[in-house]
Amino acid sequence: MLIKNLLKVSAFIITFLATTNTFADQATAMKIGCAGCHQMAVKTVGPAIKDIAKKHNGANIDDLVKLVKSGKNADQLTWGTIPMPPSPAPEADVKKVISWMLQQ
Repeated sequence: MLIKNLLKVSAFIITFLATTNTFADQATAMKIGCAGCHQMAVKTVGPAIKDIAKKHNGANIDDLVKLVKSGKNADQLTWGTIPMPPSPAPEADVKKVISWMLQQ
């Protein structure tokens, strides 16, 4: 089971790296934990980055940062049955990743 999970995580990371346009922002997404639940085009634990961009197109980035950082209004961060927990990452990193996600 552990090996199977490690293979899935490895495949996810390879896919994520191969489908990302901006290395620095992709690296930030991995560093702060976003890549653990979000892939570029495929729903995993969380929605695909492209789906996030579509849903939040035109949204105020600062409002999204506050939402992701606080974990409040969890219904806005729930797609399916798994809610997104509040992010412990620095606000500047969250903003960088959200800005990048919305451009996808």
